[in-house]
Amino acid sequence: MTTVTEPPAHAAPPGPGPLARFADRPAVRWTALVVVFVWGAYQSLWNILAANFNADEPQYILVGRLYLSGDLTANHEQPPTAKYLFGAIQLLFGEGPLAPRLLAGSLTVLAGAIIFLWLRPELGWMPALVPTAFWLLLPRGVSGTFEFRLDRFAVLDPVMVFFAIAAMAAAWQWHRGRSIVWIGIAAVSLGLSATSKPTTAVIIPAFLLLILVRRPWKDALLALAVAVPALALTVVLVYWPIGVVSGISDLVAFQGAQNATGHLIDLAGTATAHPPWWANLYFAWKGVGPVAVVVFAIGTVAALFDRRHRFLVAYLALALALLVIFYLFIAKNALPSYYYAWMWAICLLAGIGVVWLLRAPVVRGVRTVLRVIGAAALALALVSAVTTSLLVWNDGPTGFGRIDSTLREDGITSGLILVSGAAPWEWDETIGDRATADPTAACIVAVATKVSPRSPISPAVTAFIDAHRAELRETMLNEVTFYAFDRATAAANCR
Repeated sequence: MTTVTEPPAHAAPPGPGPLARFADRPAVRWTALVVVFVWGAYQSLWNILAANFNADEPQYILVGRLYLSGDLTANHEQPPTAKYLFGAIQLLFGEGPLAPRLLAGSLTVLAGAIIFLWLRPELGWMPALVPTAFWLLLPRGVSGTFEFRLDRFAVLDPVMVFFAIAAMAAAWQWHRGRSIVWIGIAAVSLGLSATSKPTTAVIIPAFLLLILVRRPWKDALLALAVAVPALALTVVLVYWPIGVVSGISDLVAFQGAQNATGHLIDLAGTATAHPPWWANLYFAWKGVGPVAVVVFAIGTVAALFDRRHRFLVAYLALALALLVIFYLFIAKNALPSYYYAWMWAICLLAGIGVVWLLRAPVVRGVRTVLRVIGAAALALALVSAVTTSLLVWNDGPTGFGRIDSTLREDGITSGLILVSGAAPWEWDETIGDRATADPTAACIVAVATKVSPRSPISPAVTAFIDAHRAELRETMLNEVTFYAFDRATAAANCR
């Protein structure tokens, strides 16, 4: 009689299936790597000059040039590192937004490379591509604008986040037993991050966790002896040209005053200078979109169950928690772009979590359910990535950025545009000195208005539109309502 013996409970799990063996082939791995990074480079760099200026972008581009030319007096309300880089890239490749935008996009791709190299030894080649792809391909837009990826603009946030990712990855190398030099690199990178925008200074406790937990006290003391001076020296050297004491004092004074007085924003159709604590979560929802939010929620929660990588998850989760707590409960202001500061950590955690779902070491029935959830998350991520890629392909001027070309199509190349309902930065870089807020001005050839709780349309402008409605042709230019006189009437208005 043949006896069937059940395998012991501690028996090794079955070997990899056909799909896993296929994915582990070198040709497949390298092809997947190329696809993810070429796609990521496309999203970060293609058609990058097409969009209107971001609100703060012209100032940072100009100040960068001023800093490199020796004028170091402007814009001390934010740290200088990113502006130095924007100035240097313009010095090398020419003035204007193209070179700084390419720099921001390139740093995003380079951050993806750091993420992959960091997580490949932890997760494996193909699994490490999941968080890498989440970082490179999923949206991080600005609510209330047509900016679907903030890191396609020459602003401070992409530079800050690049150096934060570099710092976290470098510190992890030391944690894994590599040279103490990596702690020095981490400290310098964190200094460059916080001197691009100061927010990431709040993640210092995550580095302390890495240094102090699971390490002999001698190693921890040596790491602190390297990290603290390296961080301090980086901050001093960065601030030296603009004045260490005066530069940091100006930064603290400005940020403190803004925290006290507030920053007027449009929050869900309401103008407020003192938004509720959840405002930045709302902006994250609007900027990322519901599809990607589902992916991030599933993956981030799943990562908490990954016991094999629990210390890595704790490291990332602490950094995420510190950034979220700062923006929700400590900072008194909210802006549609602030949430970008924590999205890198969510991308990594969500990627780790989705990988865990796809290969969780649990009983078969539960494993099947988890794999279905993981596959669904990947499918949703693919939908979100493709949607973002289509936005890249179709990116171009919007709103006030379309006014000049619209008038030229009608043969109108000069004259004033009466503007109301928008902040000056929205039209300044596109129609510039052709804009007027005075309905009695001579040579008005068109009117442009926008519905904004922050900037109500002037009653005088509404009266002007009503008085000339029979002569005006109304067109919607994205969120801008545009009224134009015909060519003959426009010419008559300018006589």
